[in-house]
Amino acid sequence: MLLDFAARARYHDIAATVVLPKAGPLEGPLRESGVRVRIAPAPESFLELSQRVPLSASALLRLGRGLARWSRAVADALERLEPTPEGRPTVLYSNGFKAHLVCALLKGYRRAWHLHEFPPERVGLAWKLLLAAVPDAAIANSRAVARAWKGLWANEPEVVYYGVDLERFRPAAKTYWIHDLLALPRGAKLIAMPAVFARWKGQLLVVDAFERVAERLPDAHLVLVGGPIYDTVAERGYAEELVRRVGPASDAGGLSRRAPWDRIHFVKFREDPWRVYPECEVVVHFSTRPEPFGRVLIEAAACGVPVIAARAGGPTEIVEHAVTGWLVPPGDVAALGEQLVAALGTDMRAMGQAARRAAQDRFAADRFARDVAGVLHAVAGRPRRRRGT
Repeated sequence: MLLDFAARARYHDIAATVVLPKAGPLEGPLRESGVRVRIAPAPESFLELSQRVPLSASALLRLGRGLARWSRAVADALERLEPTPEGRPTVLYSNGFKAHLVCALLKGYRRAWHLHEFPPERVGLAWKLLLAAVPDAAIANSRAVARAWKGLWANEPEVVYYGVDLERFRPAAKTYWIHDLLALPRGAKLIAMPAVFARWKGQLLVVDAFERVAERLPDAHLVLVGGPIYDTVAERGYAEELVRRVGPASDAGGLSRRAPWDRIHFVKFREDPWRVYPECEVVVHFSTRPEPFGRVLIEAAACGVPVIAARAGGPTEIVEHAVTGWLVPPGDVAALGEQLVAALGTDMRAMGQAARRAAQDRFAADRFARDVAGVLHAVAGRPRRRRGT
């Protein structure tokens, strides 16, 4: 998402500098896109904190110290920026809860928060108060998120749906590279679940659903695409847990499987995800809690691949049931299994075409960048001059 915006910001009269808390896989693509990048190191003990686990006294102390150290590092990085024809930065556009807090500590800037998540359960009221007091504007990635953040003290954030690069994410003929990678016959039908390996993404539920119906889908294979990318304590060890769950049954463990374990596969995180979708018959998205948006859904749609998603949160604003994909009750493993059987027994070509049209009409990256830029220009207090993209 951030790359989609930053790489296009200059076309909307924004000289973007992206400040990252550590070196990582985002840095290279940003620089290749001509975006100025600075690393303002944040303490690892601070980055691994998660709002998904109770904050102890020691964790709160780490939070306070980490905010102080990272805010100084960010301030120093901004002070050292070489002047550009547009002048010094005027707007801090933050993404993520830790970034919002750090930017709140920096003086002399206007602020825009991009809200990619629902308010944290335990401290949601405090965050809504901060939303009312700190940023000059807020962007939400779905109507569901915008409604959740609206309160007595804050206006409802502006909704800007994510976009995808429609030139990269587009329908394409199968090349069978996943089949070849996994040594599968060309007739195998692939059910893909591209998602970061995190408990709330629901891989374990999807595995359960596939096991329930595998005997009715003898040619189907489930492919879990992704890997562990979160630094937080809450997700540590989940990837190993998932591998153990999918692995073959062992006599010592006393485990049993309702489906052949050799039809569930892992493919590592890809830097070219647009190559994954055209190889698959259907894509599954099944988070255990309401998804704020669901970028995988619009990537699949742009590639003309139907999706099955949980009917909660952002996916209800993306998927048109029985037109561009299917929506099933959240957490209902049996319903998901039945929908997999129905989908693979259906000619999905017309649905894939409808999904591609929806992506073109509603989820283009150029539209996304334009709308985010409009908010940032309004925050900066000057009109946005239009340029061709």
